[in-house]
Amino acid sequence: MATAAQAREVARPRGEREREQELLVWPNLVFIEFISAVLFTLTFVVLSAFVNAPLLNRANPNITPNPSKAPWYFMNLQELLLHMHPALAGVIVPLAALVGLALIPYIDRSRKGQGEYFASLNSVRITIFSAAYAAFWMVALVLYDQGRHVNVITKIAQRFDSAWEWPEVLAPFRTVRSIQTDWNWSLPRPGGGDGHWNWPQDFDSIPVLFNNRDLTFLPDWLQALYWYDLNVNLPAFIVEIFIPVSLMVGLPVLLIFILRRLRWVTTTRDVMIALFTGFVVVYWVMTTVGAAFRGAGQDLVLPWDVPRPEG
Repeated sequence: MATAAQAREVARPRGEREREQELLVWPNLVFIEFISAVLFTLTFVVLSAFVNAPLLNRANPNITPNPSKAPWYFMNLQELLLHMHPALAGVIVPLAALVGLALIPYIDRSRKGQGEYFASLNSVRITIFSAAYAAFWMVALVLYDQGRHVNVITKIAQRFDSAWEWPEVLAPFRTVRSIQTDWNWSLPRPGGGDGHWNWPQDFDSIPVLFNNRDLTFLPDWLQALYWYDLNVNLPAFIVEIFIPVSLMVGLPVLLIFILRRLRWVTTTRDVMIALFTGFVVVYWVMTTVGAAFRGAGQDLVLPWDVPRPEG
């Protein structure tokens, strides 16, 4: 039972802040914004007087530049299009990212350290580790999907054996997308028949048979005895959907697991700091790669080999 004194203590209204602690919109905020706007405008005026604007030639609708790149703020989405299904890169992933950012205040409802940078105990270490983790994996995955590891492995092996070549048995591991072309996909025939069907050459016309009975009289949806009879492009599904989604879910989970093992992540705020840091770093790495490392045909090149627009 709470005493009367405790009840009065709970019901007592919060005291008003001292006058010295208050910051008014005018002049404290508006004056600073006004000075910043004036300095920003003067800087642009000075730059425009000494540096010519990088205007290009008149656009020619009959000629598409190579590479054709999006504005810098969409460069990350253009980079995503090179690594996964267009529906994932252009709709699902951006929508999931925006929804996730909007949900942060509803997931992390603690008011402790609100409005402060690095307010929690291990926030600095979490931020640095998450940034390095995200940058490492993003660069490694871009290089792997481009097949740059093949050049490295081949050069190292040729230092010991001048006749060494990338074995055909490892062909699917050249790049993720080589799964679609280099791997001999073999699936059992429906009805327990002898032999197998090879992907994709034997899947142009699949005989609708089950125990030597012709089932073509059935509706289309009943003729699919196996899930892969429905014209599902299994290699494309693995490469463009399954592997990207697995990495986008698995790597953040692995990050939180490592930070928990290090005992740096102890609260929901720590988890949000780690995930948000990783998101920001991935955003800027993809933007940088798309802007400075994609040449003709969106091939991965060094920055000085990226074609410069004429004008």
